[in-house]
Amino acid sequence: MEITIHKKDNKIVFDLEGSLDIYTSLDLKSALEDNVKESNIDVCINLDKLNYIDSSGIGILIKSLNYIQSLNGSMCVANLKPSIEKIFKVSGLTTYFEILSEDEFTKRYKDVINQ
Repeated sequence: MEITIHKKDNKIVFDLEGSLDIYTSLDLKSALEDNVKESNIDVCINLDKLNYIDSSGIGILIKSLNYIQSLNGSMCVANLKPSIEKIFKVSGLTTYFEILSEDEFTKRYKDVINQ
């Protein structure tokens, strides 16, 4: 998996590409812990280029959300492909995570991703 990080002010976008699974979930955990240390941060995990996610990937997203909320921050996921969105729906995660469409993501984070 490849992780690209965009930061501006109190906003951080993590672009994930490839697979978020048992072999790569710790990479995301490390990237988050290295880049999210202050409170009141706004984090978005962009899944536009994610091809696959397994239970380890889902688990790390849940742990990440809990970690960010413990810092009084917010976290969303964006641009879910239909196959990944189905996994989120079946597992009940659509009520747990704020999920942004492509348009919502672009409006909210355009200043971060267009640097």
